[in-house]
Amino acid sequence: MAPNDAVIHTASLLSSTLIESGGEGPDYAAVYTIACLSGDSTKWSQWLKLEDSLSSRGQIELMATIDKKSPREEFWIVADNKRLLTRENTPDIAELRTANSLKLSWNWGWSWLWLSDETRFELGDVEAVIFTLAKSCGIAEP
Repeated sequence: MAPNDAVIHTASLLSSTLIESGGEGPDYAAVYTIACLSGDSTKWSQWLKLEDSLSSRGQIELMATIDKKSPREEFWIVADNKRLLTRENTPDIAELRTANSLKLSWNWGWSWLWLSDETRFELGDVEAVIFTLAKSCGIAEP
């Protein structure tokens, strides 16, 4: 998210699978959010909120699987607190409109120790959510 962007509206889902906290606390559900932001121009954004801190800085590579399609590589930005990943990309959100599920998986750790995590979201009627966000934000549906 750019420094001059402000959140207008959001819609969030808890994951249907739990992420193991690695002994630092109880296992938890990740939170996936679709948002519209204002700034130089109104735009769509996605966020993935984790309880564990990632060791990565800058960007992290995630594999996104929508329904039963082949996984695709996506790059998400790691926020300063290392617990929030963000991605601004309208085509991704457009593809979710008719989807039933979203699985995100990623690797994290250090050069000598790589661990993997994944989380799955049941999207329900996400098309109605995206329609409502678009109308509330005054922007075109993706």
